[in-house]
Amino acid sequence: MTLSVCVCDYWQRRHYYYQPVQPKLPPVDDTDTCNNNNNQACKEQPLVLRRLQVHLDAITGNYLLQELLQQQVLRDHLQHEHGVELVWLTLQPPAQDTIDYKFADMLAHTIWEHIEVENLMSWLSTLGGGFSALGEQFERCADTAGKISLQQLKIGLRLGDPFLQARCKLYYSISLIQRGQLRQAKNMIRAQYKFAREHKEHDQRLIRMCLGIWLRLRFEYQMRNERRGG
Repeated sequence: MTLSVCVCDYWQRRHYYYQPVQPKLPPVDDTDTCNNNNNQACKEQPLVLRRLQVHLDAITGNYLLQELLQQQVLRDHLQHEHGVELVWLTLQPPAQDTIDYKFADMLAHTIWEHIEVENLMSWLSTLGGGFSALGEQFERCADTAGKISLQQLKIGLRLGDPFLQARCKLYYSISLIQRGQLRQAKNMIRAQYKFAREHKEHDQRLIRMCLGIWLRLRFEYQMRNERRGG
């Protein structure tokens, strides 16, 4: 028999832990007054689940729940020493809310990190745009613009923002076009366009970026064909 814990929250919803297994009935002794010829007089008695009901505020109740879930000794003591099969924990609002300072510090650090990263992304976008414009004339500048886009992509991966990652890849594809790596740029633009179409309700700009860079790619292919034909 496994000790079960039921948590009843503010909205009377029940959350069960360690679901009980119904015990088997004890064997019937043939010498008992209840035998096969007297089935009607002897009926099975319903099993009674011995319940320990506890009313606590949500903060204290959470500590008790963690102890019940993690401490096998405590569960065995309640079950074997006191015959408890179900702990019914009813949560009540605490008289005074407490502040989780550790979580608040973690949240403040995360927010500060995001602000700094956004500031860094703005600087990188400005710097990358300048090198990208110069990349039309100088291949070295186009290469630098590509490296900046890769740095932005690393930041996007750190933030876990798929749309930012897609935009960084499109920026990098511009650098590939400027350096003459058209096939690689084509595959990258197609992949981002597929992603943009699947998530067009979230970011319409991504589709327009893909279409604009695709036109630039087509122009480069046309210029390459004309040079080869000439």
